[in-house]
Amino acid sequence: MRKLLSIIAAMLITGNLLAGGLVTNTNQSAMFTRLQNRNASTGIDAVYYNPAGLTKLGDGFYASLNNQFIGQTETIGNNYTYLTGTPRDYAGDVSAPIYPGVYVAYKTGKLALSAGFNPIGGGGGATYNTGLPSFEIPISDLKPLLSSMGLTTTQYTADIFFEATSVYFGYQANVSYAINDMISAAIGGRMVTAKKTYNGYIKSIMINPVHPLINPTGALISAPAFFTTISQPAYAAMTSDRQVDVEQTGSGFTPIISVNVAPSEKVNLSVRYEFKTTLELTTKVNDGKSGGIFADGSTTIADMPSLLAIGAEFRPMDKLSLAATFNMYGDKAVDYDGSETADIKMIDKNFLEYGLGFEYSISEKLRASAGWVATSTGVNENYQNDQRYSTNTNSFGAGFGFRISPMIDLNLGGAYTFYQEGSKGYNHMLGTIPVPVMDTYNKETWVVAVGLDFYFGK
Repeated sequence: MRKLLSIIAAMLITGNLLAGGLVTNTNQSAMFTRLQNRNASTGIDAVYYNPAGLTKLGDGFYASLNNQFIGQTETIGNNYTYLTGTPRDYAGDVSAPIYPGVYVAYKTGKLALSAGFNPIGGGGGATYNTGLPSFEIPISDLKPLLSSMGLTTTQYTADIFFEATSVYFGYQANVSYAINDMISAAIGGRMVTAKKTYNGYIKSIMINPVHPLINPTGALISAPAFFTTISQPAYAAMTSDRQVDVEQTGSGFTPIISVNVAPSEKVNLSVRYEFKTTLELTTKVNDGKSGGIFADGSTTIADMPSLLAIGAEFRPMDKLSLAATFNMYGDKAVDYDGSETADIKMIDKNFLEYGLGFEYSISEKLRASAGWVATSTGVNENYQNDQRYSTNTNSFGAGFGFRISPMIDLNLGGAYTFYQEGSKGYNHMLGTIPVPVMDTYNKETWVVAVGLDFYFGK
């Protein structure tokens, strides 16, 4: 029964919103939302996507303010025999109404200085109003447990609620230099501050064991009270109300290097490499609400993988530009089990991301764009569970850019991500008996983005 709460510790160990790898977010501007491919950017969002490309800007000061409105729905299916109403679907909603991206850059001659702020990982809050399979399965085990003791039990109920937030904010700075008209380079770094919160409870567990003296009619009664009455204090404690109110915080640093090559006026190529970010989260338990599983002051490994980002842009004509992206995340070098002592192999290959997009100038003041990006995950079944899973995706985005004035651009975009259904078969141990169980994982994500770019000199 301890598993009833212990799975919470793994909740949101990793996770991102929309584009990116297992942990890292790459949807960092409204321009990205409407094009999906910005690795070879030479605009203001190059502060994040292609720092070396900032030397292509005209001399002056530039700024960009972006926000994305992101929603995500997860549906977890489970067919465990003893769940009420099996097979069951459990729904979780993730929302991020504020998902900012702020960038500034100053270009003079061959030199560009820049800084940016964005949610580099996480960025939302998840709410599970009825819990998840791994919350409820241990409770459902009370039916066969009591029945095996000669106390026929066919029903249970419980009040289960859980919500969690996870956000890794990135504070980035770069120095870019044009070596010549074709080649430029940049060095920079990103300070990452991580915070996760967990708040929830499992309470009011009720069961209906038929007992000739205590419950002859087989009505639903309090599980802790029943186990106390029949002198089973261990089970009484296990089924008592539990509450969690916990924060985990930490920080790390990401070195970043990038190179931009423009062999002609029509072609631009970029490479960016972000080194692995070492992160260790420290746990703070509020008001003693540990749920019996979190230890105040304990630490958890939450490293972010390295990232190799390659981009290309081609302009076959003045009004049309084509863009391509390839990203590889160094997941094989990350300890996703979160522990220094455990050694669980969860990654078979590095996570890949690739895509294509285009933008067309309808007029001097109006541009339309669309793009696609796909991912290929590299996790194995040891990684997958109902709190954390990864499947292949396809994302499509589109939108418009408006020239409001010679100094201001407005970007509007929308995107939708399709997730391949995932599944995992495993054995749940009912005492010493293995019971086959199948989890299914489904998800959908949408985003609407708006951004304002300001140009003070070109």
